[in-house]
Amino acid sequence: MPKVILNGKETEFAEGENLQSFLRSRKPGVKNLIIEWNGKILTEKDPLETFTLKDGDTLNLFSMVGGG
Repeated sequence: MPKVILNGKETEFAEGENLQSFLRSRKPGVKNLIIEWNGKILTEKDPLETFTLKDGDTLNLFSMVGGG
C-alpha cells in the first residue's frame, strides 16, 4: 500500500486517493488548516480534489488557533 509522510510519520493511503478525501478521513471537521504538500503551501484557492497523492509525498498540517 502506498504511503505519504504526514507530519513526519508514514501514513498509508488508497491508490489514486486525492488530498481532499485523505484529509476528510483523517482530520474530519478540522477548520483553518494550513497544508504544506511537497514543500508548497496550499491556499483556499487550490481545489484539494485535484491533488492526487503519490507514494512518498510529504504533507505537513498546521491548525490555526486563536486566543487572547
